[in-house]
Amino acid sequence: MRHSVLAGSALLFSVLASCSDGSTLPTQETPPISLAAAANSNACSTPKGHPGGKILDTLQAQFPWAVAVRDDGLSYFTELFNNRVGVTDTRNRTITRYIQVGSLPTGIAFSPDGATAYTANQGDNTVTIVDVATGQQTGSVSIAASPFSVQVSPDGDQIFVGNNDNTLSVVDAATRQVVKTVIVGFATNAFAVDGSGRMLYASSFVSGTVSEIDIFTGNVLRTFNIGGTTQGVALNRKGTRLFVANQGGYLTEVNLLTGQIGAQIPLAGVGFGVGVTPDDNEAWITLPLDGKVQVFNLNNRRISGTMTVGGEPRRVAFSQAGKIGAITNTAGYITFVR
Repeated sequence: MRHSVLAGSALLFSVLASCSDGSTLPTQETPPISLAAAANSNACSTPKGHPGGKILDTLQAQFPWAVAVRDDGLSYFTELFNNRVGVTDTRNRTITRYIQVGSLPTGIAFSPDGATAYTANQGDNTVTIVDVATGQQTGSVSIAASPFSVQVSPDGDQIFVGNNDNTLSVVDAATRQVVKTVIVGFATNAFAVDGSGRMLYASSFVSGTVSEIDIFTGNVLRTFNIGGTTQGVALNRKGTRLFVANQGGYLTEVNLLTGQIGAQIPLAGVGFGVGVTPDDNEAWITLPLDGKVQVFNLNNRRISGTMTVGGEPRRVAFSQAGKIGAITNTAGYITFVR
């Protein structure tokens, strides 16, 4: 059984198109949310932070879906039905170019050195390889099952591709060949890598599971049966806590030291994308049916704020310093929050 992007990957378009008017853009007058306190006083002289909840800007785009932000703020986002990547950055927030990729690009990731970008193209069963310096496509990799998501190993040697079945494809970055197939849950829609660079976490939304994979061996070590429809995943910096957004309307925290799955943390709507801020203080969760982003305080384990961005927010990514967040919105824009 296959689940197309229209049927499965996020409650997706067949459901969401009827739930949003797609016409309400956020403005800079949107009241800022009250978020967590500043980083503690033991931080280094240039501490990482998190956005304060003020909408800085909105950038018009055509059905943007996935987003990746490089350390210097360079940002790539996919336009799903135009089969292309838009290039912008968190400072200037204007589109400087477009790069054609494969059909229905639902995933995007940079290599650790930021020199290469990869898109997972669900429509034509490929991963596109882009040279960031030239902005040109330099090749593609054929994948047996339509890929939803993509992640690069911390050493840049392996590309992990989450597929629309119960497999994860491992691609050798040098040879551009699939070298291993890993059996995981069904329909892997999101990844997270721990700070040590050893563990990969793959969220499979049809199975409602998250697989823990040893990057060095490619073996599945543990499977967490979260339940519901698992979507975005994110880790704290130490790699001890895993956060899983769920279309069932909740966030789940997993203690990776003990393997214990915590109680469901209620959200104000269907959960989809999730990202932990670089200062390790907050997790941001997108609620596409409600046009909102909720903020979960990692210190007191409570929802600490809700921001209305309108439309259908999807993926969220942060600049390395953590002061600006980029949120894709399939209503036709990207929201930058400071």
